Amino acid sequence: VEEANRYAGAVNDPGRMAGNFAGVATAGVNVNAIVVRGNSPKSLSWRLEGVDIPVPSHFAGSNVAGGGGLTIFSSSLLANSDFYTGAFPAEYGNAAAGVFDMKLRNGNNRAREYALQAGVQGVEAAAEGPLRTGGDASYLVNYRYSTMALIFPLLPELKHSDEVPFYQDLSFKLNMPAGKAGNFSIWGIGGLSHTSMKGVDDPQEWIYPESRVGMNFHYNMGAAGITHSKSLSHKTIIRSTMAMSAGQHSYHKNSRLDAETPSVLYPLYGIDMTQGKTTLSSTLTHKVNRRLSFEAGGEMNREFYQMEGDARNYETGEMNTILEGNGNSWLVKGFVQGKYNPFPFITLSGGVNASWFEMNRQTLVEPRLSAGFRLSPLHEISLGYGNHSQTEPLFVYFVSQNDDQTGKTIYPNRNLNRMRAHHFVIGYHWSVNSNLHFKAEPYYQMLYDVPVVENSAYSMLNFMKDWTFNRALVNEGTGRNAGLDLTLERFLKEGYYYMATASIYRSVYSGSDGVMRRTRYDGGYVMNILGGREWEIGEGNLLGINVRCSLMGPFWHQPVDEAASLLAQDVVYDEDMPFTYRASDIETVNDITIHYRINSEGKSSVISLQVNNIIGRQYQGKNFNLKTQNIEDEFFSSPIPFISYKLEF
Repeated sequence: VEEANRYAGAVNDPGRMAGNFAGVATAGVNVNAIVVRGNSPKSLSWRLEGVDIPVPSHFAGSNVAGGGGLTIFSSSLLANSDFYTGAFPAEYGNAAAGVFDMKLRNGNNRAREYALQAGVQGVEAAAEGPLRTGGDASYLVNYRYSTMALIFPLLPELKHSDEVPFYQDLSFKLNMPAGKAGNFSIWGIGGLSHTSMKGVDDPQEWIYPESRVGMNFHYNMGAAGITHSKSLSHKTIIRSTMAMSAGQHSYHKNSRLDAETPSVLYPLYGIDMTQGKTTLSSTLTHKVNRRLSFEAGGEMNREFYQMEGDARNYETGEMNTILEGNGNSWLVKGFVQGKYNPFPFITLSGGVNASWFEMNRQTLVEPRLSAGFRLSPLHEISLGYGNHSQTEPLFVYFVSQNDDQTGKTIYPNRNLNRMRAHHFVIGYHWSVNSNLHFKAEPYYQMLYDVPVVENSAYSMLNFMKDWTFNRALVNEGTGRNAGLDLTLERFLKEGYYYMATASIYRSVYSGSDGVMRRTRYDGGYVMNILGGREWEIGEGNLLGINVRCSLMGPFWHQPVDEAASLLAQDVVYDEDMPFTYRASDIETVNDITIHYRINSEGKSSVISLQVNNIIGRQYQGKNFNLKTQNIEDEFFSSPIPFISYKLEF
């Protein structure tokens, strides 16, 4: 984490940090959603302190399901954490693409430390220290309040919009050693985010459809828990966690449909969703001897939900219910895994993850296997296989439709099975020297039982966002992801570091029509080059410069149905020709971070300038120009500056 905090463009966001790793692409410069090896961002599992949590990002789901604008807590709170891109161990379940297993660090238990930061994006305050002088217990707390009111007016892409996001978050951890009783920690994160648009009443100022729109979007998220760990013997450790987490979406959108009465707002749709869970998990680790160890555990999730939504029928003008449901459901997981070193140069691992989902009464047993072979002190080959599965977002199961024959409301997706995947990975690792490492990983992923729409090309593998989702699904789809990931990394030494990654991949799918097509996220390639240099200035001061350049194949879109778009006075895409269009074959993101640290006795201050997307250009989609009646490409190409001053004491 200490090195990753230096990455240019990360803006202290764990999600954006992960976008630098091989096999990973971000879904856009303005979001932190993570695309792992061609999979949808919704297929990534987010975990904190050993339990699954909702997407921990402000504005989660507003642009991309599975990601948002910025992670709800700062990366400065992270301890070393695990990020898996495939064939992950048996302890992880309900994830088809990857796992981001984050851990909060403990506060300083010897001295109290404070930090205050102010910048164009808002303010931040942090504190840590011992709970009592001379004790081993510690606290860590961090609060942020931010607004984009100063930055958004600088972005030309938003000159026709009055949207301004606001958000705030609070994170904490109390770590309390209790002698023979073990160690207790109480932790939590929480965030509130809100954005809105008023639109304009004057039809002469209507340039794009959003000029006519009034919108309110809220996403509130929180997770908190108590974790206990204890050594039962010098060979056995047990770790247990009780946690609660929840996420709440409220998205209401209205539009001025009539130029003769422009002040009248007609509702387009309204979605209100609250979903969360109570989790109890426990893991037992036992080391038999220096060659053999075992781990076993279980996790019980009692999920709760309340969902309602309606959308406008353009033919009748009526608001129809599209989402309805409330209640509870269980997701129960268990695992056992072991590691064996028959020889000093061979490591074997294997395990099984079993789970039961009450919603569809489905029980799954998924094997995981891996092996490592050290050919020499500098070279190693690894093999991995995993069978994985994942539930869909809960709202998918509560899609409601009217039965034309009986007139009753039906829920066509209540018994939908989980999507499943086989992962195969080969790895080659070369320790060039003590601080330079090279890694190559070819992989193949085969997805099956994918939810799709019957007799069509629609597949949930391509899901990005759809707030009026109202489709009946069946488990008849498939998918394949294959590629090669390369990493060359020099760890920080003698004041500088660098990392270069390259990924070449292919992502395809088939709907219920059986036709194999590229997926939305089949960019084809991603390349990252990043590095940094630090210099001592004077007596203990530090100047640091970090840069990043990213090149990637853009994601794919559906072509526009021009006739339907003219009729609707908005962009309408042709769903019969999925993912056959992209505006170019390359997108770039270039970031730079410059910081100057002034150290003095008992305190230090840091002046930082971060500029994201210096000369980047990312395709955002199509937009309909109401003035010219033309369909235009929409790009994001503005540099985004962040200037801040931080005082630590």
